[in-house]
Amino acid sequence: MEFKDVYNHERVTRKFSNRKVNEKLLAKIIKKAQLSPSLLNSQPWRIYMVTGDALSNLKEEVMQKIKEGVDPHEDFATILSLNWDAYPSQSLATVGASQPYFYNNKIELFTQSNDTMFNAQDVAFMTIPRTSPAWSVFDLGIFAQSIMLLALDEGLAVMPAHSMVAYPELVRKYAEIPENELVGMAIGLGYKDNAAEVNDPKYYPARLPFEKIYKLVK
Repeated sequence: MEFKDVYNHERVTRKFSNRKVNEKLLAKIIKKAQLSPSLLNSQPWRIYMVTGDALSNLKEEVMQKIKEGVDPHEDFATILSLNWDAYPSQSLATVGASQPYFYNNKIELFTQSNDTMFNAQDVAFMTIPRTSPAWSVFDLGIFAQSIMLLALDEGLAVMPAHSMVAYPELVRKYAEIPENELVGMAIGLGYKDNAAEVNDPKYYPARLPFEKIYKLVK
């Protein structure tokens, strides 16, 4: 695709079809994403692509945790603190105000999709070393964006979600991640289920007015 088409096409998929992605294509995408910049070329990221039986078993244990009412406890929990500054709180309010579709007796679609890892058949779990500086989180974000844009260019759909790393001990178990790495984010990769109501294209979170986030200083 032309870059503008890839960028404009970037939307999360809340439910994937049952079609798996070719393993060679997944590897191709990650290898290209390695060109992403990082502080002092530190390249702190690691990718654990989980699929097949391993992913199915992970989903089952995650669902059991949810049914038992176990609270999420992400490795990045301190970063995900809800004590937001006033500025990002405005963005949160904007998103909340743009969700009438789901709150119109359809929020359960989102919840179900979220709890089942969006039916993703392939999930990339991303880590950084436990002793990483804060800059590595920034680098991980750049790497994640590269993966998503490259995946979209290959005709895939994407879903980045911290809910998929809510129980890092389970992710470590099935992705075989060592304890000295922090499980930071997960990206579902696959093919969009076009028949799924939760993928209704009418729902896109609004953005803050441009003048609220941009300042030109001469």
